[in-house]
Amino acid sequence: MALLISSSVSAQPLKYNVNASGSWYPYATQSAKHPGIVREYIAAVMSEAEIASQHVSLPPKRTVQSIQAKQLDFEVISPSWLSQAQRHDEKFVFSAPLFPVDEYLVALTSKVHQYQTRDSIFRQTVGTVRGYYYHDDNRFERMDFNSERELILALHRGRIDVAIIGDLPAKYWAHRLGVDIVLGARHSSGQMHIRLLREHQPLLPRVNQAIEELKSQGLYEKLKQRYVALYL
Repeated sequence: MALLISSSVSAQPLKYNVNASGSWYPYATQSAKHPGIVREYIAAVMSEAEIASQHVSLPPKRTVQSIQAKQLDFEVISPSWLSQAQRHDEKFVFSAPLFPVDEYLVALTSKVHQYQTRDSIFRQTVGTVRGYYYHDDNRFERMDFNSERELILALHRGRIDVAIIGDLPAKYWAHRLGVDIVLGARHSSGQMHIRLLREHQPLLPRVNQAIEELKSQGLYEKLKQRYVALYL
């Protein structure tokens, strides 16, 4: 019976999007040749699990709306970005963890001393990416920009004093744009997961088995090394 359910559920390709801007390097890019760690990792997971999938390109805000409306079958996300209520939303189930991801308070070298604790942004204006989840965005004033690249430029131009950005994207765009930034306090730390609509729960054993197999092969480390090497 389980095999019959899994077969029927996966008959059509599962539609998904990486909940990220096209500048979330090295995790997601706009390059067809180098689409990013997440796209390559998910393709490998679905191939190993023998589940058809289809990537749908949407901006982050549309991704959030589409997964809630069941127009997408899954997204790739870290529970550390979500509020407690969002983490326990019964419409979804999470896969086994894929790989670690951290976000930091990022500021110019001259101002980073002000942002050495998470509480330092309480009731402050903070640069964020439009459509992104932030687990505590009820505690600060969001100023949304379109991408991580735009956040680094906003810091450089003095439009904001601090932003929340992943460590690897922040370092990449600072390097590309020649902006002198430093990481302050860690804002979130967790693992990336596949968040599936609950109706696809019968597929989870296959997905999780595929994830464990790819972990044993060191896939994330290989992808990370390759993408970091592209800009060093």
